[in-house]
Amino acid sequence: MTSRTSDGPSDPSIGQDPSALPFTARMARGLRRAVGLDRETRWNREYAEGGWDWLRNLDELAHHCVLAGYVAYLKPGGRVLDVGCGEGVFQEQLRGAAGAYLGVDFEEPVKKAQHKVTDTTRFVVGDMNEFTTTEQFDAVVFNESIYYLHDLMAGLQRYERFLAPDGVLLISMHGKERNDTLWEQIDARYTVLDAVTMQNRRGVKWTT
Repeated sequence: MTSRTSDGPSDPSIGQDPSALPFTARMARGLRRAVGLDRETRWNREYAEGGWDWLRNLDELAHHCVLAGYVAYLKPGGRVLDVGCGEGVFQEQLRGAAGAYLGVDFEEPVKKAQHKVTDTTRFVVGDMNEFTTTEQFDAVVFNESIYYLHDLMAGLQRYERFLAPDGVLLISMHGKERNDTLWEQIDARYTVLDAVTMQNRRGVKWTT
């Protein structure tokens, strides 16, 4: 899906240092931790304990591969930003389709992905609700992560600024009824280039 883009300059700097966040973002992070809503701490612990290893199961493969196929078809050799990348399961399915890849997630999953870093593949620590960059990308990917934007449409509009001209958003969501409302909001703003719904042998569905 496509929308407006920014023509800002490209720069390799990444805003990942919490001390460099805007004051309001730092306050919000502190408040979440104070009231026990700190998803970052919980997910870091779960990743360290292997609690997300199931993402590599065969029955999870389809939505990763469809997203990778869209990159290969729509933006071959392009720059990809993977928002909420985990330890890079989707990145492994790109298999050379992207010219450059940047994955963003919390500390523990990024630590698990560091062995895959190359001149064209990077992982940085960041909260998807606060991450910022002056780089531009041909595709911004939300692979089962879009649910965690605090404000769906404001978050997507912020990520639009990181799209190169004619860049695309690639989104995959679990096929739960509650996600239909998210798709309705997305469809109201963006031109949908394609969509596919898939189901694994356990009856679990995704729309990409």
